[in-house]
Amino acid sequence: MTLVLAAALLLSPSAEPGVAHQALDRLIGCWDAPGEVMGKRVATRVRAAWRLGGRYLLLESHGLDPADPYDAAIMIGDHDGDRLSAWWMDSFGAGYSAAGKGQADKAGAIAIDYAYPDALYADRLTPQGKGWRWTITERKLDGSEKPFASYTLSPAKCDGTAFAF
Repeated sequence: MTLVLAAALLLSPSAEPGVAHQALDRLIGCWDAPGEVMGKRVATRVRAAWRLGGRYLLLESHGLDPADPYDAAIMIGDHDGDRLSAWWMDSFGAGYSAAGKGQADKAGAIAIDYAYPDALYADRLTPQGKGWRWTITERKLDGSEKPFASYTLSPAKCDGTAFAF
């Protein structure tokens, strides 16, 4: 009996989630996310929710300008404490999707890099008061880099109207 209990404790998941899971957990909910993409002002809504039994966070981004529609869905999974794996998908189609790898730190910041054929896109989500600062930096293969996008996420009501995509 004691051996069975000891084995069950060793094989059961830890009751305390790792820093990556805790950081992702802070993203749960809806966010107003105004920002700038390639120098152009944008209005965006973001929603994050756990999926697949809490193993993946689905982060959805919805552009609010009907004249310039853009949506993204990002699946992020945590493993081994601080490590993250992700997949970026957006309304440009499967040819513009990419795998990402990253980590979270004890302060709750999330860093994920997405490797595309022509550049690496470094996504950084940093807690800021009750919200987040989300920046994306484009890093070219020649070593040059430039800001690609930035958003300020502020808590918003999850009424579903901005997420009919």
